[in-house]
Amino acid sequence: MFAASAGHPPATGRCYPGRMSTTAAPLRRPRIRARGAAAPLLVGLAAAGIAGVQVGRPAPWRDEVASIAMAQRDWGPFWATIAHVDAVHALYYAGLHLWFAVVPYSPTTLRLPSVAAAAGTAALLVVLGRRLAGPRAGIAAGALSAVLPAMIWAGGEGRSSALTALLATAATLALLHALETDRRRALAWAASSALLALTIAVFVDAALLALAHLATVLLIGRGRRAAGAVAVVAGVLPAAPLLLVARGQTGQVDWIAQLGQPPLVPDGVVQQWFRADAIAIAWGVALLVGAASAVLRRRPASRLAAVALPWVVLPPVLLAAPALVGDPLYWPRYVTFTAPAVALLVGAAVAALPLPAAVSVALALALVAVPQERADRQPRAKAASTLQDEARLVERSRSPGDGPSGIVYGQQDRVEGLTTRAAAIADPAPFRGLEDLIARVPLERSTDLFGEDTTTAAAVPKTAHLRTVWVLIDPGSRPATAVPAAGMRALGFTETGRFRAPGALLLRWTR
Repeated sequence: MFAASAGHPPATGRCYPGRMSTTAAPLRRPRIRARGAAAPLLVGLAAAGIAGVQVGRPAPWRDEVASIAMAQRDWGPFWATIAHVDAVHALYYAGLHLWFAVVPYSPTTLRLPSVAAAAGTAALLVVLGRRLAGPRAGIAAGALSAVLPAMIWAGGEGRSSALTALLATAATLALLHALETDRRRALAWAASSALLALTIAVFVDAALLALAHLATVLLIGRGRRAAGAVAVVAGVLPAAPLLLVARGQTGQVDWIAQLGQPPLVPDGVVQQWFRADAIAIAWGVALLVGAASAVLRRRPASRLAAVALPWVVLPPVLLAAPALVGDPLYWPRYVTFTAPAVALLVGAAVAALPLPAAVSVALALALVAVPQERADRQPRAKAASTLQDEARLVERSRSPGDGPSGIVYGQQDRVEGLTTRAAAIADPAPFRGLEDLIARVPLERSTDLFGEDTTTAAAVPKTAHLRTVWVLIDPGSRPATAVPAAGMRALGFTETGRFRAPGALLLRWTR
């Protein structure tokens, strides 16, 4: 009897009222572990399905063209390019370079890593939410991440946004684990620092997450504040050289001042997380109702608030602050790595509601996001990109009788250094067999983001061996592309056709 009362029941394994059978425990633990792993896996798969819907349908836009162009160049020119432009995305570009060494490029394969990152973010939020506020909060946070418009958009974008959100979530989870664990504490701190450094390396603006982590350490670190602060600093130091290089490249975002930086409240808040006013209102109402329910039901959320609120608030505010001294750096998509914290806050609030109400609210938030997801998957959803139309125009206009052919690319949009070659980078098949007449060097050896070009006039002498020359122009570009008509006629060419598509004019010269 003494052995049984001490937690060692008789060998029969029989359970007595009020006593736990240790013979049953080994059977239960695997099931508990399986359930614990099943929720993140299922939520992650659901998020992958949502982010992956028609992910290859939208035409790539100029930012994605930068990703493609960087991923396709040789390693030497790659690092030479990073030294003077786009260092903020250095590690992402390197990863994409390796990815395209394994799979062939297409708009779908360009965006698949982001689909996987959005899925991983949702799965990790299940774990993070569970540690902070319980299993229901974890599932709600992960599920809401899957339908948060910022994450749907990031999951369909061939840029670093989704990956940065994933790494920010992983770094935050690692920090929380290091603050709470008593086992292998040094390893936990090292993992926290390494993940923070990796997050910054993928997108330099994510360095602002370090300040959010410092705030979390101060709020809930208790006796580990010094160790936590050291770990955060240790996460920033490896990225310091990259931060310095990126600081010298802030001229890249001069266009923010030209367009007019959006105010952080309300436009920035809506665009950076919700992408539509109606969706922002729905999520705001869910947060307020859930928070009120948590207060009434006396469900403390101080630890969750200490993790999520600095993560939500500090990066956007600090990125917007330089605008006060005339150096605007903030743009809504630059803080996508804070979107998981929004899902965490709202998920925990929704989970505080009675179960039927929580399910209803979560479903309502999913439904209200459907129109935005459909809009994000339209062919011209990305900055009204016409690159796909330009590529189809070239494809329709070419014929087997063209003979040896070349192409002159004109200015594209109003982006410095961007030409209509962007259409060929985004969709190379229609341009195969066309000699690039304005390229100084092939794109894979270029050290300029979109390629190094001569003028259209300098391209004329290169046409001597050609029978057909195409000129692809964006009619709305500034400055407008000047067609070297006199030079072409002097070499015996005559303009024999003009073909139009939305945002594109294609000229055919033959001899």
